[in-house]
Amino acid sequence: MNLAAKLAEKFRVGFIDLDIYGPNAHLLLGLPEVPAVEQGEMLVPPAIDVDGRKMQFMSMAMFMPEGVGLAIKAEYVLDIIRTIIEFTRWDVDLVVVDMPPGSQDVVNYTLSLVAPRAEAILVTEPHRMSLSDCLRLYDILKLKEVELAAVVLNKYNLFKGAQEFERIIESVMKVPIVKVDWTPELQEKLMPDLYEELAEVVL
Repeated sequence: MNLAAKLAEKFRVGFIDLDIYGPNAHLLLGLPEVPAVEQGEMLVPPAIDVDGRKMQFMSMAMFMPEGVGLAIKAEYVLDIIRTIIEFTRWDVDLVVVDMPPGSQDVVNYTLSLVAPRAEAILVTEPHRMSLSDCLRLYDILKLKEVELAAVVLNKYNLFKGAQEFERIIESVMKVPIVKVDWTPELQEKLMPDLYEELAEVVL
């Protein structure tokens, strides 16, 4: 979300919160209420203001009353994801998608809808338990013809062996790495320099 907001300084940007069961990006955006989406033959995402920058926004929250859970099967989730991606009329230069959490079939399906014109940013933590997951996901991205643009290593200063993790990722994936140290300030305030760096890496 913050990357999308940073890119909106120079580009016309769309942002999709693709968490179908628990959409909450609208809360992080500081919206007093979920904006309405125009519905016709195509969905028309509303333009929202983010610190003086306009950004088109789509979220499942636009179709769910606050506090109402979505108790549906995974196959219906795939239909919703397809509708949001393929039946939205974007008037933008690029769209940033916050990928859905959950089972790998949902991730695979989403990647199949956006590939091969998409780039991915892999966000992880530099510890031993996540290395295998990162390498497996990287293999899936290649299989789906989704180019990996960058890797973000969260909480870099908290893990022993972070430098070795970074070395392995860099040697295998050969993409820029953005390291984010954990600090109390990061919890209290967004760090614009970080998103500036990430935006430059992606572009």
